[in-house]
Amino acid sequence: MLASILLLIQIAAGPPDVVVTRWVSPDNSKPITFRKWRSTLTPQPWQVKTVMPGRGFDGRLDVFVQESLVAPLRPALETLASDLARETCDVAVFSVSGRSAESLKAFLVSEYQTGMTSALLVGDLPVAWFQLIDDWNGNGHRDSADGDVYEEFPCDLYFSDMNGIWADNMVRLDTLDSLVPGTDSIYDSHTGDISPEIALGRLPASAIGNDTTLLTRYFDKDHRYRTGQLNVTDRALVYIDDDWVPEAVQWDSNVGMLYPDRVFISDSETTRILDYRPRIDTAAYQWISLMSHSWPGGHAMKYNHGQSWDWFYATQIPSLDPAACFYNLFACSNARFVEPGFCGGCYVFQTSTGLGAVGSTKTGSMLEFQDFYYSLSVGNGIGQALTDWFFWRFYDGCQSWERSWYYGMCCIDDPTLRPRVHVTGTAEQHAMLPAALSLRLLSSPVRGLLSVEATSDGTAPCRVLLADASGRIAATLFSGRLSGPRRFSVETGSLPAGIYHVILQAGILRASVSTAILR
Repeated sequence: MLASILLLIQIAAGPPDVVVTRWVSPDNSKPITFRKWRSTLTPQPWQVKTVMPGRGFDGRLDVFVQESLVAPLRPALETLASDLARETCDVAVFSVSGRSAESLKAFLVSEYQTGMTSALLVGDLPVAWFQLIDDWNGNGHRDSADGDVYEEFPCDLYFSDMNGIWADNMVRLDTLDSLVPGTDSIYDSHTGDISPEIALGRLPASAIGNDTTLLTRYFDKDHRYRTGQLNVTDRALVYIDDDWVPEAVQWDSNVGMLYPDRVFISDSETTRILDYRPRIDTAAYQWISLMSHSWPGGHAMKYNHGQSWDWFYATQIPSLDPAACFYNLFACSNARFVEPGFCGGCYVFQTSTGLGAVGSTKTGSMLEFQDFYYSLSVGNGIGQALTDWFFWRFYDGCQSWERSWYYGMCCIDDPTLRPRVHVTGTAEQHAMLPAALSLRLLSSPVRGLLSVEATSDGTAPCRVLLADASGRIAATLFSGRLSGPRRFSVETGSLPAGIYHVILQAGILRASVSTAILR
């Protein structure tokens, strides 16, 4: 949880020198547009009904189920509630009809205010869309050479952010493929406190096949996994295609924070569909981390020194039936759940062991994987790990290149599921971490002068930061080697009154305390 004393973070100062995942398909297909998607929807009046009330435990999963699916899924939902009760997690279930993203968001906010910490959207539930002109190099200009294009895409961050300000101020000018003032029911602005507050997962099975059959099967797998009946092999496959060879060793080590036992493939002439397909067909893994250019219908991998492409089709997944539970798909648009037969959904719904896929609904995907895997390694569910990852991405605000990379990220899963392996490779890094790390306030609440005492053993470089309630850095109190306890102070007279956080960063460790600045 974000309240944990020890947190992992790497704050990126600018756009990363990493090749962007691109939509690459054998038939030059294009993403479904918002207008076309909306034209397929049948108007329905908005209504939410309580199916199963919560039991009053701390921390609650709210399950929102498409109205027509409630009756056939009720036994599975009751089993899920019983399973989570054994894990001391509360569950409430609601029946939903209607397509209004704003109405669902308003209900989520009201539930959050009464203790809901995570939400699961089951079936064809509302979708919020976002649009932007990509700015991969972060220079504020549209550069064709960098692949800056217009994109519109489903944005589940909208539903997990409880207090940010979302606005629709722009429309696409088709003739110039650009944005001009206007409204079109697609969000294009996100300001204020933009970090997510709740974990969110989505199970849009109708995009893959018969939703009643697939969801019943999914919840059965969920139950068998939680009760130790689902056959799981505790290792990972890390498969990285040509364009990300420079990052491969680091990204593999990030997965190693969760899975010490893993198969790591990154040789540029080995990573081909001809190699990938038999690996997922004949071997078992708990986790697959795949980096490749893709499209919703599959993966594209380079060979012949980058001159040729291999194609993997999502339609092959049912017959292969990979023996894997979880997927981290650094693969363009593999989680674009508005597309029929989307690849992430096929891995989850059309396999005997598939339980979850994390990926993007657009180009770009997850970077700074260490924050995600660290959160998992300390016992958080996949949805919370993505929420933590988002929090640290937006910790110091959100730049244009970060929106391009990250705003499509989402979970196709029950967000409370946890990988089974928690004795992790982080032990390998601990030799370089401080043996002692502590932080305490010497003045709280604060009037004019904030004083803290920070302690480390000098092993790793440290920073002591002051951040406001939205996560923006208000002051740096210290940066350098810190050996033993040391006191730091900062004048706060120029800062607005409110809640602030003091953070001690040493290597990958964090200690934090909160205080109020008064006037």
